[in-house]
Amino acid sequence: MSNNGGWKRNGKDLGKPDGRHHPRALLYLPVEYGGSGPKTLRLGHTTNLSSSGVMLTLRERLRIGQRINLSIFVSLGKDVEAIKVNSQVVWVGTDKDGSFRSGVKFIDLSVNDRKKLEEFFEKD
Repeated sequence: MSNNGGWKRNGKDLGKPDGRHHPRALLYLPVEYGGSGPKTLRLGHTTNLSSSGVMLTLRERLRIGQRINLSIFVSLGKDVEAIKVNSQVVWVGTDKDGSFRSGVKFIDLSVNDRKKLEEFFEKD
């Protein structure tokens, strides 16, 4: 899964004061998501990412309050790792191109996956 051959990092704007508790990095990363049942996993990508949540661009509208199992794929050294996190949708919107954006907060992030997220932000 890639965007024109790789992940697109639009730049880290981690110092910008925008009223958030956790700064966001503008990132285009592939994701897989689904509910807790045996439904098929669906694909999308991140628009921005922080240590507490993510904005997703998806082909479907999620519901506010909906819980999803999310895998965010990040490059760590030579490997691609999946950061897996149980999440909850906190807002939804529609883009001009007909895709949907969803603001998602992390509910349950394991110690191991939190370390992967921290390592990803520390590189560069």
